[in-house]
Amino acid sequence: MAGEPIDDIEAWSAKLSPWRQDCLRRLAVSNELAENDFSELLGMIKQSAGFTLDSAPPAVVPFSKAHFNGGKHEPIVLKGIANVENVNRLMMKASLTFCPKALTVIYGRNGSGKSGFVRILRTACRTRIENPAKLKVLADVYGGGGPQTAEIIIDAGKGDTSIAWTSGMPASPQLMQVAVFDTLSAQLYVDGGNHIRYLPFGLALPHRLNTVCLTLKERLEAEFEVAVGNKVSLTGIAFSQQRSTRAQQFERALSKDTTDAQIDQAAVFGVPDQARLDEVSSILSAGAAAAVDLAALVTWVESISSECELAATAFNDSSLDGLAKLQNSAAAARKVAALAASELFTDEPLSGVGSESWRALWTAAREYSINDAYTGRDFPVTAIEEGDAACVLCHQPLLSDGAARMQRFQKYMDDALDIAATKAEAAVDAAMGGIAELKLLRASDFSNHLEQIRKRESKLADELSAFQSAAVERRDSAVARLLGKDTHPAQAAASPHAAMKDVATKLKDEISALSKAEDSRERDKLVAEKVELEDRKILAANRTKLITRRELLVTKAAYEKALAEVQTRGITQRANELVDTHLTKAVVSRFDDERERFDITHLKVGLSRKSGQTKAEFDVDPGTKLTKVTSDILSEGEQRALALAGFLTEVALTDGSGPIVIDDPVSSLDRDRSFKVAERLAEEACQRQVVVFTHDIVFFNELCRAAESVGIDPVTVALFSDKNAAGKIDAAGMVWKGLNVAKRIGRIKQDSAHLVKLHATSPSTYEFQVKNLYGRVRDTFERAVEEVIFRDIVRRGSDVVQTQLLRFVALSDALAIRFHEGMTRANTHSHDNPAADTVLVPTPDEFKADIAALEKLIADLKAEGDAAESLRPQMKLKK
Repeated sequence: MAGEPIDDIEAWSAKLSPWRQDCLRRLAVSNELAENDFSELLGMIKQSAGFTLDSAPPAVVPFSKAHFNGGKHEPIVLKGIANVENVNRLMMKASLTFCPKALTVIYGRNGSGKSGFVRILRTACRTRIENPAKLKVLADVYGGGGPQTAEIIIDAGKGDTSIAWTSGMPASPQLMQVAVFDTLSAQLYVDGGNHIRYLPFGLALPHRLNTVCLTLKERLEAEFEVAVGNKVSLTGIAFSQQRSTRAQQFERALSKDTTDAQIDQAAVFGVPDQARLDEVSSILSAGAAAAVDLAALVTWVESISSECELAATAFNDSSLDGLAKLQNSAAAARKVAALAASELFTDEPLSGVGSESWRALWTAAREYSINDAYTGRDFPVTAIEEGDAACVLCHQPLLSDGAARMQRFQKYMDDALDIAATKAEAAVDAAMGGIAELKLLRASDFSNHLEQIRKRESKLADELSAFQSAAVERRDSAVARLLGKDTHPAQAAASPHAAMKDVATKLKDEISALSKAEDSRERDKLVAEKVELEDRKILAANRTKLITRRELLVTKAAYEKALAEVQTRGITQRANELVDTHLTKAVVSRFDDERERFDITHLKVGLSRKSGQTKAEFDVDPGTKLTKVTSDILSEGEQRALALAGFLTEVALTDGSGPIVIDDPVSSLDRDRSFKVAERLAEEACQRQVVVFTHDIVFFNELCRAAESVGIDPVTVALFSDKNAAGKIDAAGMVWKGLNVAKRIGRIKQDSAHLVKLHATSPSTYEFQVKNLYGRVRDTFERAVEEVIFRDIVRRGSDVVQTQLLRFVALSDALAIRFHEGMTRANTHSHDNPAADTVLVPTPDEFKADIAALEKLIADLKAEGDAAESLRPQMKLKK
């Protein structure tokens, strides 16, 4: 790498503002800034921005590369998880211990509890997640309760330290060195690329400076909202109207630099000023109102005055009593006429003659006879020249009885009683038609005119309002009385018509004054003087607001200057330039190397740097013109391999990156790539602590073999679950099929330690158990063929054939015979034998001798294979 990044950072720092130089120095000597650091840096910014501080911040200490400690984070070791409570189905107080170095492999079937432990780690440590809400860890949905808690055990060089974990809490700064990879984060590596969190070589300093800037920016903005916020606008002065007076111009031009003296000079308004304002207002008042509006108001006042006078007379108590008497007289006359008719027509076949409806019918018949049926003849027509006349109602011949009846009816209608009743009713109708409309008093705009009067004569307006209410109600009472209804009118109110006439006179005088007023240039001068005085009076009344706003503007300017100091644009640009110069090539190269390790170089994808404020980001380029994200193009297996390549690139180039935790790394991968992943993780375990969770027993075996091939003895843990809980650790260790030859022999020795005692106390139980152990011995012979003789050239459960390992294959006759004899003995004592004692049960010493012979055979087979390789130099791998 050409040049040292820290030298470039030092040169760049010298061009920064003092507080930024000091901040870089603090970041260089500390992994995390304390609250005191933020307070002091904020003080430096405020001091340079012009704030008045209670105490001065410390002197600035500029950054130099001497402060840089190599950018190395204090390494940690992930020791385990303990005291798990209420997490999924994990048993209470569940725990898991990790190998402090190299490789830990945790195997378990589906539902054994692996995911519960992984979910704890992915929330407690560093993981890629699109939606933080998905990091939530649930309790057992079928029971249990309480918060999800656990302890993460680490060693940062000073012994074991317990970090309390609770679901939903932010990741611990120490545990941020632990990177977690699982299915949820895999797609983000594919679609979102890599986020190098802790940059190596000191390159993290500019990005970390950005993080500090953003933190300080949030604090300054929060303070600004409290100290200033929208208060500047709230101190605005409300003038009656916006205009270009000197007062308003001063108010709009007010700034942080405006002095108290300038405010005092602009806002002066004394007694002489008020006297002059009153004088000018009086001079202009004659021409201030529109003459046409006054004329309209005069018309209304005069009209309403007349209407009030009319209403006072028309609807006084005497008039209302007269209307009631008129209606009563008409009703009485009609009643008398009806009584006479009832006596006159008692023998008529139908009742009701003389009633209102009958009279209407008779009138209609009469009109029809005169106008249409018997034009020009007196009604009723009972006989014509040709004979009997026809009835105008039924059109049947009018016989003698009918003719007589018609004559009686007409005689009744000509009777004086009926005529009197009809005349009385006509008088009622005439009175109804003559009731005053009170159009103005009942008009919808009465209230508007009333308010005009109120502005001039408030007492008169009250009198007019009271009279209007009484007059309208008494008019309604008059109508009701003519209709024969019994009503009680409102209390009569005195008519204000005389006072209204006086108002009309005054209004006419105003109109006369307006007509005498003449426009002139002097009028314009007076108007201008008046508005200047009015606005200066308002400005003087709001002097306190002017002072307050000036102080707010001073504070606002200081915050704006301080906020300019925490802008990140220039820092981000330089940070990305440094990353491009010193890191981008390494990231791209490493990513390509990882893709080659996983045999996915055929995928036309690559990494390109993406601008970032607080971290270096590298986007995945899908290498296609399609507007699809990478996960829409690649198969699941290709996605998983690509995600692993991205993850390993990130952790390899992350400064201070500690352990890595990987959950089911070979999900959706074929066996060939699964083997490559095992080799790659074993190689990584030589550099850092690696913890792998898997449910794939074939991959488990591949990973263990790969680890052993690079000189690592992996620690294995087997998890299982029962109907009560998950996350239980198999005390016997790894499941049998997950053990290699050496561990199988060790397991057999462990399980056979009690055989001597058992042989002496219970021969039958001894026979049963030793038979099972010989079955394990037989399994070990079979695994030895694959693992020792053929050196895993071909593996069961895998389609990988490593032909280059043929250089180790050599099986002499003597070893082949020993192998055959040992396998035969194991078969003999593990299979079912005849009831007769033709095959004796081996004694504990014989079983022990058989195990020793197996160990010796394995050692000799390995030695023979190693010797064979040395005799085949042409087949050795070239480094």
